[in-house]
Amino acid sequence: SFRPESKNLLKPRSVVSQATAASLEEYVKERGGDRPIKRILIANNGMAATKAMLSMRQWAFLTLGDVNAIEFVAMATPEDLNANAEFIRLANEYVEVPGGKNSNNYANVPLICKVAQEQGVDAVWPGWGHASEKPELPDSLDKIGVKFIGPGGRVMSLLGDKIAANILA
Repeated sequence: SFRPESKNLLKPRSVVSQATAASLEEYVKERGGDRPIKRILIANNGMAATKAMLSMRQWAFLTLGDVNAIEFVAMATPEDLNANAEFIRLANEYVEVPGGKNSNNYANVPLICKVAQEQGVDAVWPGWGHASEKPELPDSLDKIGVKFIGPGGRVMSLLGDKIAANILA
């Protein structure tokens, strides 16, 4: 059985200062939320993952004044590691996952949920392609108390149905 193990790249898990954490919690409460997202699993690779982390770090800096307000744990295949992929270097930590076809890794809903739970993340960003279009991903994450950054499973199912999508439009 595959057991994901986190590799710390940059800083210890306590990278977010208490002031930044308080600022993030205040930001969320002011907007009617009740759960700040401080740690995100990036369940995608390549340019999608790179752009996502850069954009979220920019938001954190512009909004909270701290580029490290959010921690990123990236899933990485042996192929990604061998290529010295930029998205891995941008993450605070990475978790090596099986290589090969995407059903082994980035499209593998049970694996994504397992990694999310074991790494103690608040949310999962699936990017596009891979598992991002599988309604079972947001539903499975919800069951383990992890937020899905994207549409819910019901909406995703409806949008996958062209007739229902046209009715919604």
